[in-house]
Amino acid sequence: MNAGDDLSADDALAEIGRMRRSVGRSATSMGWLYLAWGVAALLYWPAIFFAPSPVPRVAALAWMALTVLSLVYACRLGVYDRARMHSRVAAVWVAAMVGVALFGLYVIPEHPSGWWVAAGLAATILAALPVLYAAWRLRPWEGAR
Repeated sequence: MNAGDDLSADDALAEIGRMRRSVGRSATSMGWLYLAWGVAALLYWPAIFFAPSPVPRVAALAWMALTVLSLVYACRLGVYDRARMHSRVAAVWVAAMVGVALFGLYVIPEHPSGWWVAAGLAATILAALPVLYAAWRLRPWEGAR
């Protein structure tokens, strides 16, 4: 659509509706992606902190694959809605993930038990909260926008 095109009121309204649906679809898709990342984080950190030897390596490889696939998906999606929210969520989530990684590296003992398990699970929840909050804000489960 060119800026110089003369539109009737009905055509303009139809174009606005088409753009709103396009933005709504990309926002809904990002909401599902955020929800998937939140669930993945809730599974990833306990696997890293508490699982026996081969499981953390498999979890790390799965995390890397999920990262690459998600970046490709988000770029192909062309997310337009709430761009400021996406950058804020990404910044807070990266900070939370780095904090939990440092917590696991320097604070949790090699073989945690008792309160260390509770602390590791609390850190896991804190790491997943930014993306779960973003998914809740976008609410992809509420259907078409």
